[in-house]
Amino acid sequence: MSDNPTIKNDEFNSMIRFAFRLAIISLLMVVIIYLAGVLLPEDSAEWVNLAMLALVGGNLIANLAVFYLALVGLFKSSLKWRALLSLLTALAVFALYAIALLLVT
Repeated sequence: MSDNPTIKNDEFNSMIRFAFRLAIISLLMVVIIYLAGVLLPEDSAEWVNLAMLALVGGNLIANLAVFYLALVGLFKSSLKWRALLSLLTALAVFALYAIALLLVT
């Protein structure tokens, strides 16, 4: 790995671009999960419930990765606004999951 600051900054910028794309995908997955929860009947098949649980688990892991990458990029990248937007998107997805958890219980 090179110690050139330009190369390191480019690596942090590409990390933030990836986090931003992953945040958008995570937000779209939340919309799909909510639509499936609303449109599918209450007594749906067990495999549908397991598939939704797998989607939620994968989405939470992806959202944790976005949160970490955006937090690191907020301090080390030159794309501060994109890092902040990724961080806010990750927090919004966590808030949506918290609201859904409160509504279910």
